Amino acid sequence: MVLQSFLPARAKFHDGQLTFVVGDLGTALRQGCFALRIPDELDLAPGIRLAQEFYLAGRGVQDREGIYFDQELFQTDHVLIDGPRRRKDFPQAVNLMCEKMCALARFLLRIILTEAGISESLWADATDDCVTDGGVQWFALGHYQSDRNLPGAPAHKDPGFITVLYYDKPGLEAYIDGEWRNIPPVGGYFLINFGGALEILTAKCSVPVKAVLHRVRQCLPASKTGDHFSFAVFLNPAADGDVIQASADGKTLVSLGSVDEYLRTLNKMTWHDGYAAFGITRKSHDMVLVPQTCDHPVKGPR
Repeated sequence: MVLQSFLPARAKFHDGQLTFVVGDLGTALRQGCFALRIPDELDLAPGIRLAQEFYLAGRGVQDREGIYFDQELFQTDHVLIDGPRRRKDFPQAVNLMCEKMCALARFLLRIILTEAGISESLWADATDDCVTDGGVQWFALGHYQSDRNLPGAPAHKDPGFITVLYYDKPGLEAYIDGEWRNIPPVGGYFLINFGGALEILTAKCSVPVKAVLHRVRQCLPASKTGDHFSFAVFLNPAADGDVIQASADGKTLVSLGSVDEYLRTLNKMTWHDGYAAFGITRKSHDMVLVPQTCDHPVKGPR
């Protein structure tokens, strides 16, 4: 079935402010995504080059333990690496690009928390310090193996707060306003996705945020321009923290349980394979996790 295309709201940074040139912030928060103009000073060439090579024999990273995943039930194979290891394993140019993308994500997160009506004094606890430089800053590289007769990637919501995604070929689909739609790439723009942690955090707020459900359809055999690839940064809460929800007036926070349990449930629902710990790390970056539950109200900033 041919899906109708969807063009998301579009915004850019101008004089330090987020300005929408098509649509508005309210529409973006309701639909779960929007396109953000890539700043002129942000060089994406290192990320594009790495995304085109990471899966290649001799030039890739398949032998690097703990960061390369081949999702055998889908076309995608990818790298998922957190900030400390990325800074150690990847070139300086890639790290500089990632840090700038993460800075964009933090700026957007602060704008959205303001729009949702959450007291600024609670932002650090509400986001596991993602509003500054905390939480887990993931970098992901995706490649879609067109020789596999399988779906590209399953329907899922990103687990964290903000995703800054680059892709340049069709294939991405999202569930918008009650139906699946094609989301063609917008040249010169990132796609900003809102994730499940942000949806949960703002669910009772005056302006709730929708986490967009999305997938990648089966990608056809490679053309002259090569296979479908993408890369992204994600701002996520660490697994040794709590899933947080704000009150309707934005003045108090409560825990709904452990992030570890939340992530493992999402993995089981999404991938249906052996990667139960995919995308799960503590602030200590120790992959051996002890789930925890907390039912008490969360106080203000630490």
